[in-house]
Amino acid sequence: MRLNNKDQGIALIQVLLVTAVLSVLALFMTQTAKNQVSQAQWVNDKAQAQVELYSAEALLLFELLTQKKIKSPQMSESVTGDIASRWNFFAMPFSLKDGVEVKIQDQSGLLQLHYPDSGLLKKLVATVEPSPAKVEIIVDSIMDWQDLDNTLRANGAEAGKYSSKGLIRNGAVPSVYDIKHVKSITPAVLELLKENTTIYQAGAFSPINAPEGLLNALMDLNTVEQVLSLRRSNQMTNNLFSDITGIVEDDDTYFYTSNYLMIDLVSEIGESKVNRKLFIHLQPYAEADKKPINIFLSRG
Repeated sequence: MRLNNKDQGIALIQVLLVTAVLSVLALFMTQTAKNQVSQAQWVNDKAQAQVELYSAEALLLFELLTQKKIKSPQMSESVTGDIASRWNFFAMPFSLKDGVEVKIQDQSGLLQLHYPDSGLLKKLVATVEPSPAKVEIIVDSIMDWQDLDNTLRANGAEAGKYSSKGLIRNGAVPSVYDIKHVKSITPAVLELLKENTTIYQAGAFSPINAPEGLLNALMDLNTVEQVLSLRRSNQMTNNLFSDITGIVEDDDTYFYTSNYLMIDLVSEIGESKVNRKLFIHLQPYAEADKKPINIFLSRG
C-alpha cells in the first residue's frame, strides 16, 4: 500500500523523533560512562596517593630517628639523594619522594603559648597591630585567659570582662585556636599566633628555626631577609646566624633542632590530593615502656 504525502511526512517525523531520542540516550550513556571512568580513576589515584603518603611518612620517621637533624652547607654535596640532604626544620617545603611534599617545623622555633615570654609576644603582636595600646590589651588578655587566678592585669581581661561567666579558661589552652575566644583578639592576630606559636614545646627557644613572622619580631627587615636567603640556599650555620642577628646562645636560647616537630605531608597523584599533619615527640633512645615516637596530634 502506497502512503500519501501526508502519511509519508508523519512517518518521517516519527523516524526523526526516534533518531533524536536514541541520539540523546547514546550521548547520555557515553557521558555517564566517561564520568564513571573519571570517578574510578579519581578513586584509584586517591588510594594510591594515600599509599604513597603513608610510605613517605614511615620513611621520614625512620630517617628522623636514625639521622642527626643537622643540615650543613656541605651535606648536599656529600650525601646526594639522601632525605637528610634535603630536609629543613623551618617549614620550607621539600620533596620527599615523587608526588609527596613535606614541611617540618621545629616546635622550639616557635613561641611557647602556654607560658610565653610577654616581651617577645608583644613584639610579635606589634608586627600586625600598629597600636601600642591595643598590643598591651591583647597580650595581657592572653595572659589573663590562661593564668589560674582572677587577678586582673593592667590591660587584661578576667571573668568579669566577659559577657558570660565561666567563659574564661583559667588554664593552659588546649590549642592555639582557643585564643579566638580571648577578648580583643583580631583575625590578623589570631592568624599570626597560629603560624608562630605552639603548645608542643619543651626546652629552650631555637630562633634559627623560627618562621618569618617571629623573625620579624626579633630583628630588623634587612636582617630577616639575610636569614631567609641563607636558609633557602642552605648556607646558614650557627656561627653565621649569631654574627648576623647578634643573638647568642644561653640558658633560654639555643641553635639546635629539638625532637618536638610538626610534620605536614601532601601526596598528589593526578587530580587527587591527600594531606596528613602530625605533631610528634621523638625519643630515639627510648627504652622499656617508653615509645620512640609520641604523637600528640594527628590530622588526615
